[in-house]
Amino acid sequence: MRTSLFIYLIFFLGVEALFGGSISGRVIDGKNGEEIPGATVAVAGTHKGTAANIDGEFYIGGLEPGVYALYCSFISYEPTEIPDVVVGEEDEVVVEIELYGTTYTIDEVSVVAQSSDNSDLAYLMDRKEALVAVQTIGTGELSRKGIGDALNAVANVPGVSLQEGSRNVFVRGLGDRYNATTLNGFPLPSEDPEHKNIALGFFSSDMIGSIDVSKVFNATNSGDVGGAHININTKKLNGNRELAFGISGGVNIMSVGEKILKPEGVNSFGISEDDHPDAYSFDYSNGLEPLNAGIPLNRSLNASYGKRFQTGAGIAPIDFYAVGTHSSDLSYYEERVRSITTGNEDPYQDQLGRKHGVRTNNLLLAGIDHNLGGKHSLAYSLLALHVTNSSFGSYEGRHSDRYQDSESYEGYYLRQQINENLLLSNQLLTEWKLSERTNLNVGMAWNKVRGKEPDRRENSLSRQPDDLYNFTGSNRQKRFFSELNSEDLNAKASLNFSLANNEDWSSTLVVGYTGRFQSDSFVSKEYNYDPYPGLFRLEYLNLDKLYNKENYLRGDFSLQEGVPNTYDVSKYLNSFYTELNLRPSHHLNLSAGLRADMTGIEVDYEVDHTAPGSVSLNKFYLLPSLNIRFDPDQNQSLRFGASRTYTLPQSKEISPYRYVNTGFASQGNVDLQPSVNYNADITWDYFPSATEIISLSAFYKDVSDPIARVEAGNSAGVLKYDNIADHANVAGIELEVRKNLFSHYMEGSSLQRLTLGLNSSYLYSRLLIDMVGTPAREAQLEGAAPFIANAELSYKIVNDDYTFLVSVIARHISDRVHTIGMLGFRDIVEQASTALDFTASYKLSTGFGVKLKASNLLNPSYVLSRERSSGEGTVILNEFKKGVDISLGLSYEF
Repeated sequence: MRTSLFIYLIFFLGVEALFGGSISGRVIDGKNGEEIPGATVAVAGTHKGTAANIDGEFYIGGLEPGVYALYCSFISYEPTEIPDVVVGEEDEVVVEIELYGTTYTIDEVSVVAQSSDNSDLAYLMDRKEALVAVQTIGTGELSRKGIGDALNAVANVPGVSLQEGSRNVFVRGLGDRYNATTLNGFPLPSEDPEHKNIALGFFSSDMIGSIDVSKVFNATNSGDVGGAHININTKKLNGNRELAFGISGGVNIMSVGEKILKPEGVNSFGISEDDHPDAYSFDYSNGLEPLNAGIPLNRSLNASYGKRFQTGAGIAPIDFYAVGTHSSDLSYYEERVRSITTGNEDPYQDQLGRKHGVRTNNLLLAGIDHNLGGKHSLAYSLLALHVTNSSFGSYEGRHSDRYQDSESYEGYYLRQQINENLLLSNQLLTEWKLSERTNLNVGMAWNKVRGKEPDRRENSLSRQPDDLYNFTGSNRQKRFFSELNSEDLNAKASLNFSLANNEDWSSTLVVGYTGRFQSDSFVSKEYNYDPYPGLFRLEYLNLDKLYNKENYLRGDFSLQEGVPNTYDVSKYLNSFYTELNLRPSHHLNLSAGLRADMTGIEVDYEVDHTAPGSVSLNKFYLLPSLNIRFDPDQNQSLRFGASRTYTLPQSKEISPYRYVNTGFASQGNVDLQPSVNYNADITWDYFPSATEIISLSAFYKDVSDPIARVEAGNSAGVLKYDNIADHANVAGIELEVRKNLFSHYMEGSSLQRLTLGLNSSYLYSRLLIDMVGTPAREAQLEGAAPFIANAELSYKIVNDDYTFLVSVIARHISDRVHTIGMLGFRDIVEQASTALDFTASYKLSTGFGVKLKASNLLNPSYVLSRERSSGEGTVILNEFKKGVDISLGLSYEF
């Protein structure tokens, strides 16, 4: 790793030689004047060339004086040649290239949509030609909508929604367990033992080239997926060179005038103190009193550098790209927290909480791409991602269990938590053209994840008469230390054979292998203290003056050190697949595949409430898939897909380890079984123009033995995992529209456009709960929103001097089940909400840009509610507002 970083540093500090002339300019659609990102521009007779950037601009440098011809091409456009371009010594010649659309059908079968540039235009063209539809979000859409990370980007896709407090998404009613997340096609381990996928919110827009969301499956996809395969493509060099800097600052209106607090033990870069105390001592690195987090200003810094290095005449160039970011966000809100039993009495928990949060994100991304002789290619990328979330919460009110030392059951609860996560990912991808008809793709990736929760501090006080408090007994003064370390080795190889390729018929055969070998090691330790004696007033309370080493040695309180809870997990996956792609005519494309997955999970655990043990789960799956695309004409496509997939339980879900998380504790189930998913999809796409689409989809899923986290019904309030039904049925429709309401191209390369984007989905889900102790009843899937709608209205002006863009984005999610009720409890429902965002940006041709963003303008209430078991009334369990975020950013591109 050190060697890699040193090489990248040398590249990053390299100085570009400013010798020779250059040709620059813009590639546009000759009919409507719209820029064409990704168009290839080459200098005839030389090895020099480039691809137009997101604004259709290109630059080719290092040219000796002379007369040249430019050759320009792009998919679905007629190629063109610009002759007699005269370049002098150190001259910069500017040209504008116009391309005109063509109507011929591309001969080769395209199975999955991919794109080398990041514009909406390019992705729509890729989607038009793809056999299996992939909905792609590029940097153009991320910038236009002001999207800051992968989590919020994916939430804009039809049929996808966020659940408040969740770190990942629900796709067609299926949550984290049923989805798969990859980086450049390679899977990543999760940093949290409670989840299957790494948190999407970790991936900021600074590192994202594009995001592909595949809701239809084929043999080349992962078999352990039922909702969607989400692939994050990292940024690459787009053009010959890039150097850019950006800075932004903002504020959340809920934080204005508030003193934001954070736990001691984490610095401004998110690096935490995690020293454990010696046995039965009070040697802690951190105190119990929270610290002032400073001015509640959200801030971000980023820099990117890219360079195409010419390696000599006749030798393909080497592309290098690097980006680094640092950001910090502060938040504050007040929330109401309640809980009820199956009876009709008042809530046994009713508290008002004040939640402070600080999030830091540090990112380094670097990559090298090299085309070897025009036939082979090699790409290496390094990603180092460091994200820390720290929070301080204080809750005051009634809780009959936690404040059992109080006659009124009133009390005060403090919780301080730090979650520090580090991801290192090394990836190597190669492509070899073995012959005119045979390609070999080989890749490897090694990932390492460390997720730490160091020194979580919890203190409870019970209210006594005269507004005095004492410390609650029964293990209510706690500190926790936990750490998860994962290593993940991935390998893949595929051979692509072109069996036939002519005007009337083409076919390809793909044979491949993917392997994944993962090891997880988790350890958690708990420390408990006796309650400190005496009565206190909250306004004078200082925890560090009471719970300290001096008072411990004096015997004012004692310390109990818990037995470490551990588990070690070994996972393996060996997959072999084959897929036959056929194009029997210009209007019809077929793909039939078969995947064989051999999976295994071995869990060794040792926990304080049961004897050491182990669990083994080994399964073999045959997974067929069929995909068909029929094109009635050049502007329409009709796609059908059918497949069989599966969903494995996670390692902690099949061990009896009890995991204590924020607000709940969960315990595994050794009898848990995998789910098997049957999927069917049909989609109609209509492309009125190169930048417009109308799409309508319908889908059906049958999930056998669906898995869910449910109420165990024990006195400790622990949740467990179970197969809650024999089958779950999910069906729905999705609509997507992108329409130019107004588009006007004027002389002087000026374009004005008003665009409307809409997508919505309706979903029906049903399962018959079949569990011991719970009356049989029908229920919806957890997190499955029956109705989701997203709308965007954007206005864009582009000319030679500047680009101006303004967008308004609205999102609506209907009522949905947050937690399925068991043992006499009714379902917990997340109530409907509507959000509104605004983004405006202005970019000068000189490279200077400014962006204004306002998020969550309606500031809706987030509400969880539960109907009483008698059916008489509803109780609000959780309610808060997140506040409006406003930010202003400046950038400069050289």
